[in-house]
Amino acid sequence: MASISSDGNGTTEPSSLAQRLEDIINAYYRGNRPPYSRIAEEIRQSTGRTFSATYLWELATGRKRNVTRDQLRVLAEHFGVTPDYFTDEEVSERVRRQMEFAAALGNSKVRTLAFRADSLSEAGLDALLTLVNAMSDQSGSQRRHRPAGRKG
Repeated sequence: MASISSDGNGTTEPSSLAQRLEDIINAYYRGNRPPYSRIAEEIRQSTGRTFSATYLWELATGRKRNVTRDQLRVLAEHFGVTPDYFTDEEVSERVRRQMEFAAALGNSKVRTLAFRADSLSEAGLDALLTLVNAMSDQSGSQRRHRPAGRKG
């Protein structure tokens, strides 16, 4: 991802702001994104600051690329990240991994597996990891080689 550079007037030119905003919106709403008008209203309610639904949509789709640091702070406050999430590639990647982890823990079977694995010995953890990696590799291979339209 490219970084955001300042134009010297307090605005930034994000090359990946749209993707980062989409990622955080999808994670926040767990893939059930409401209309931008509702998101803008929720931003107003949570931060006390007005954020235009149209402008939010334009940022999220990349149609607008200029955003002030203050606007980034408002978005960050609402979504529970630091403003650096939108401007720093390293921070963005770390948050993305945390969002993936949180989503995985949203699956009750993954959560149960994690809780039960916590009591295993190092040898047991290594064996479980080997098994999960092998099953994951096999599952990925089956998905890649499955004929279109067929499940399983």
